Amino acid sequence: MRSGLGFVVAGALIATAGVGGGVWWAAGHPIPNFLAEHFHTTKRAEKPERDDPRIDVRVVQASQQSVPIAFEYTGTIISPADAELQARVSGKVMERSFEPGGHVRKGQLLFKIDPRPFEVALQTAKAQQGQAKAALEFAQAELSRTEQLVEKGYASEQRNQQNQSNLAGALGKLQEAEAAIARQELNLNYAEVNAPFDGRSSLSLVNTGDMVIENQTNLVSVVQVDPIDVQLALSSEDVEAVRQAMHSGAVKVQLLDERRKPVREATIYKLDNRFDPRTARRLVQAKVENKDERYLPGQFVRARVEVGRQERLLVPTFALSSQLDQQVVWTVAEDGTVHMIPIETGDVYGENTAIVSGLKPGVQVAVDHLQGLRQNLKVNPRAGGEVSAIADEPAQGEARH
Repeated sequence: MRSGLGFVVAGALIATAGVGGGVWWAAGHPIPNFLAEHFHTTKRAEKPERDDPRIDVRVVQASQQSVPIAFEYTGTIISPADAELQARVSGKVMERSFEPGGHVRKGQLLFKIDPRPFEVALQTAKAQQGQAKAALEFAQAELSRTEQLVEKGYASEQRNQQNQSNLAGALGKLQEAEAAIARQELNLNYAEVNAPFDGRSSLSLVNTGDMVIENQTNLVSVVQVDPIDVQLALSSEDVEAVRQAMHSGAVKVQLLDERRKPVREATIYKLDNRFDPRTARRLVQAKVENKDERYLPGQFVRARVEVGRQERLLVPTFALSSQLDQQVVWTVAEDGTVHMIPIETGDVYGENTAIVSGLKPGVQVAVDHLQGLRQNLKVNPRAGGEVSAIADEPAQGEARH
């Protein structure tokens, strides 16, 4: 419906320009301005105010837990039995009876060097032994006869002394022949190179037909791989902690993988008798079972030494936030009110972090929606699990090198 002063559409309130100010129309009829203002005020009063909906926030209770007292070092895997086998005699290799790099058993034949020269030398030495025995028997008989003649005055003392000298010389020749026999028998033993203990052999470049030189040619090395040792160079402070802990029982060492997860346990059983003056460190060794040969000599590993336990207040590490270079956590009260609490953190234990100051046990800490939280915000707290100390994952902050 059109009017000279304005329009009315489906009962809507429309203003038109006119003398004395705007005129409001409703349902095709004009109404005063003050009534129009009252109409709008009433509508606004009837419209309810809407509060922002509360978000659901998972919370975890800060908990006092028993955690390990431990420190980490880079260790070196060493073998408790490591032998470098050299040729003890010169000669030609007749046999190599093992696979280089494979396992060997104690007493197993590894190399056989041509024994024939030593067998010949042994026969020669035995022949010389026979001659020496005969010469010794003759010298003994001659001396006995001379001594009788001297007593009767039929032989001079000088001749008697000469026979005594001959006897001593014959005895020396016999001992020399016997030593030659022992030497050649030893050479025959050296011609066969056997494994000194159970272990794994190294790769060898010595093949059948090669010439080897006495005390010069390296044949192969053999190392014991099960059990095996991890060696750590500890500081004086940590060595003292280990020494004190050993009075109460065995001190355990956890060997860690690339993600710092424990994969094998060792036991400290040996301490060096001195500190290295260049590094002020003392060596300790721990024995570890190694049937799968995961660890081999010369390998570097991360090792965690545990010397006791202590009580620490823990919260999940992912509950921590930073505000202007200050570590904080968001706590949630029973009524759902959020508060920002500055804290001082300590060591990391698995997925949890120790709180040194700023927080008390039993407080509910938010663990999600951290970026959207603000002081005094109202939220709906939801249980997000429990803090549990993982005994085999102590502090990252106590790493040593």
